[in-house]
Amino acid sequence: MSASGLRLVRDAAALFLGEVLGKVAGFVAFAYLARTLTPAVYGGVELAVALSMFFSLVVDFGFGPIGAREIARDRRRAAALAAQIPAARLLLSVLAVAGMTATAAALGQPAETTRLVALFAVAIVGTAWASRWLFQGLDMMLWASLPQALRMVVFAVAVVWLVDGDAELWRVGVAEIAAAALMALYFVGVQQALVAPVRLDFDRAALRALFAEAAPVGASQLVWAGNQYLPTVLIAVLVGGVEVAWYGSAHRVVMALGTFVWLYHFNLFPSLVRAREAGGDALGDLLERSFRVAAWAGVAGGLAATLYAGPICRAAYGADFADAALPFAVIAWAMPVTLASGHARFSLLAAGLQRYELRAQIASALLTLGLGLLLVPLYGARGAACGMLAGSIVAWLVAQHFATRHVGPVPFLGALLRPALAAAAAAAVWALLSPVSAWAAGGVALAVYLLGALLLEPALLRDLRALRAEAAAGAGAGASGGAHP
Repeated sequence: MSASGLRLVRDAAALFLGEVLGKVAGFVAFAYLARTLTPAVYGGVELAVALSMFFSLVVDFGFGPIGAREIARDRRRAAALAAQIPAARLLLSVLAVAGMTATAAALGQPAETTRLVALFAVAIVGTAWASRWLFQGLDMMLWASLPQALRMVVFAVAVVWLVDGDAELWRVGVAEIAAAALMALYFVGVQQALVAPVRLDFDRAALRALFAEAAPVGASQLVWAGNQYLPTVLIAVLVGGVEVAWYGSAHRVVMALGTFVWLYHFNLFPSLVRAREAGGDALGDLLERSFRVAAWAGVAGGLAATLYAGPICRAAYGADFADAALPFAVIAWAMPVTLASGHARFSLLAAGLQRYELRAQIASALLTLGLGLLLVPLYGARGAACGMLAGSIVAWLVAQHFATRHVGPVPFLGALLRPALAAAAAAAVWALLSPVSAWAAGGVALAVYLLGALLLEPALLRDLRALRAEAAAGAGAGASGGAHP
């Protein structure tokens, strides 16, 4: 294997292991909280996390994808962007902290929940220094793999150490602040040592240009976050009580697993940029190979989550959270939808057409809101889950339309036919065997699906090798160009 290929394997493994460690630590933290707090109080934690995720994206404001794209095009811009983007984010963090605190007060939640949200608001200042985009653009994936794991390990240790009941709910916020601060210190230290001196550039002209470029992406991210976390807020306001815990816990598992969907496109994005710059059939060929791989992997994830929804929720949060299984089984199908739709959405970003990706997210959020207002009062967490899945599908349809029209052919439903057939066969096997043993039936069903992948899609392994070679070419370019701009 070439040096660039070895580097690719090392970096991909580091990213994967870093995410796994972070998710395991997060699982430990929230499983502990679910067992230590009563379900109604635990729902306050999920509300705080939902608001934190939204306002963290206010601070990010789309600068990450823009920064990674520009550095992938011209590495000499890395030092300037590393000074401008944190400066812009720090300005936004002032607004985000104030906005999140005011939102908590306006929602009419219990005092302990409002206090917890305020502490989480302080922690999002650390988002200003989250520079994974910098390492992504420089193909320094090894260094991008560690910070989230570090943050979640610190959070988990602090939660287990500090929280021992409902009366100590506020200490969850203290743990979040400590974890965010250490993550920010990591980014600052690695940038100083390996990329460029840490500094802030508040030049007005540069910041105006940066905001103008990032605004469509930032708005799209905010709409996406609203689409993801609005159901939690709707349940808290319209229904309240344990329904927040049922939906929030199910959504948390899906979002944790969905990180690997994001990780896939995080790695693919520089290749999309390079393929577009190369011209010809390079972009179309890359999308076709990637979509086949994503289709089979995504449907496998949705199928496994559906077959084992009950055991997963009970194992994650305890027997009291068995009612989260149905919302989880519904939301889980947002993972394959998002994995597939990412090809259209990230193609638009790679082409600088982020305004169309924003339109897709707006359409999605409007449907999620409308269905949430209609279904949440009637069905609680189950209604919210249906609204979220429907919104994810609409985002895909709209992004697909604009990508096909303005970028070029992007694979669509045709590539999903074979995975769907294999999933149908697996579901039939499960239905036959589940009366005997649900666990064994799930294992046999997944084996049938894997066999279907090997028989129906013989090009799948070749696609995987080609994707690895493409990423290795980018890693090789990064190595020849050096880490320092």
